[in-house]
Amino acid sequence: MNNELENFAIEHTLQLFGAEPEHMDVYSLKEWLEEKVFELLNHDFDKLVNLLYRIDVYESKAKECFGKQNREIAKCLSVLIWERQCEKALRKKSGS
Repeated sequence: MNNELENFAIEHTLQLFGAEPEHMDVYSLKEWLEEKVFELLNHDFDKLVNLLYRIDVYESKAKECFGKQNREIAKCLSVLIWERQCEKALRKKSGS
């Protein structure tokens, strides 16, 4: 994925989670996202579920993440969220 698409996916992900857009590389975003998902998982599960729905994470894949320790669930869900955001960025590029 090129930098323009990565930046779009990063900015859109930050906005969805209510964070101010800032310059972040993919590695930093993935770490931030995992921590944010972990926090929501432990303190605001309804908000997490709503975000997964808004992001349109595939339900069948999300269900596979559960049944583990919370840290592993957060890691698994954050990967799915990032993958979905990248798919959307690629779709946006091909549609324009």
